[in-house]
Amino acid sequence: MSVPDSLTELLCAWRRDVASVPLPMLVDPARAVLVLRHAARVHASPDDACTRVRNDSA
Repeated sequence: MSVPDSLTELLCAWRRDVASVPLPMLVDPARAVLVLRHAARVHASPDDACTRVRNDSA
């Protein structure tokens, strides 16, 4: 299926327009690392259900 030249031009112009505006930092990388490390820890279940232990945990 062939794409009309006018559609190609329109989409290329739209892409240039979107790419011309820098995207602001949405998440502080240092804070994200702390949150992920904390979330990766295995915590005891509040209802004493069994939890899986990670292989690298001590």
